[in-house]
Amino acid sequence: MGKSGTKKENLLSIFLKENPQLLSDALGFQVNNITLEQRIAYNHMDIRGVDSKRRIPVIIEVQVTKANKKYQNRVIEMIEKNNESVIVWIAKSFDDEILDELKKWFESHQKEFVDFYALSLHEDTIAVLEKLNEMYRLDIYKNFYLLRELNPLLNAELVNHQIHPSHCGQINTNPSLPDFDRTEDVKRAMLQVLRSKIPYFLNFHYDKKTNRNDRILTCGAGKTGIIYRCSAQDVRNLAFVELYFDKAEKDWYESFKGIEKELVATIHKDLCFRKRRIGVYFKPEEGYEQTFEKIGEVFQKMIDGFSPFILGRKEIGMAVSEKYHEEYIMKKFVQVPIELQEQPFPTEESYRIEMEELSELLLTK
Repeated sequence: MGKSGTKKENLLSIFLKENPQLLSDALGFQVNNITLEQRIAYNHMDIRGVDSKRRIPVIIEVQVTKANKKYQNRVIEMIEKNNESVIVWIAKSFDDEILDELKKWFESHQKEFVDFYALSLHEDTIAVLEKLNEMYRLDIYKNFYLLRELNPLLNAELVNHQIHPSHCGQINTNPSLPDFDRTEDVKRAMLQVLRSKIPYFLNFHYDKKTNRNDRILTCGAGKTGIIYRCSAQDVRNLAFVELYFDKAEKDWYESFKGIEKELVATIHKDLCFRKRRIGVYFKPEEGYEQTFEKIGEVFQKMIDGFSPFILGRKEIGMAVSEKYHEEYIMKKFVQVPIELQEQPFPTEESYRIEMEELSELLLTK
């Protein structure tokens, strides 16, 4: 994991989502409607798309290390569980042993409606991903061009076609328009606007947990215990964007409160501080689209204003607590190996997933 807290697998997945033609060229058919980290029942998918011509799902497993037995077993399980689909395994490289075992497995297991592709990465891909991973997190997106310079990025190592060429599925290749009478559709439409306006905030590229009773969209801010929350219309009939601090991160909240005037001047004149929340609250516009636009404008200012502190590029300064100061000194100056207490959420991504699953509980705090 790099200094930005972003895993290389996630960076590659986001890049492929934003550059679907690279996937389409490698697979030989058009892939559309790409989403990240789909959860269907108990199955987890790194990338999910649609073969737009045959109208069947495309499920992609992403690995930035050399193909191994663990991933091989996972991919075979995906093939067994997903009928009428294209399964794609992307890995740094594939040795002959793995490829031979896959060929033997396909010979003994006839999956009539499953096509399979094993794609290796350009030999310089990992070095580029490591370079991106060390960058300030908000600078990564604009430097994705480094991956586009690798040509070809993806190379087919094994292809196994078992779907008849004339077969056609029933998946809708054109996503339906949002129904604003449904809370979950409102949040999905709002997230789409945020992705469009602030693509460099990488957490927006992942699908978020939604339910019919929760009007608030949550998203990790880059540090455990600190999350962004927003709504186009909450139970108080207010739209808002706020930064929420868990009780364990109260010191961070107090530190930001110590530079309140600076933050109000640089982020938003209506920025207010209360109950471990820093946010902007306003009456919704007449239509959801206009409200989404205003939320996007506020969100962008908050991300640009708070991220340098949260992601470690800039020190808060005058209001840093003793606890935070000690942690900062230890990280900056200790030069000998030390044994750290195990953390429950070792990466920002795992924290983001956990917090989205517990978002309803946060509303009661």
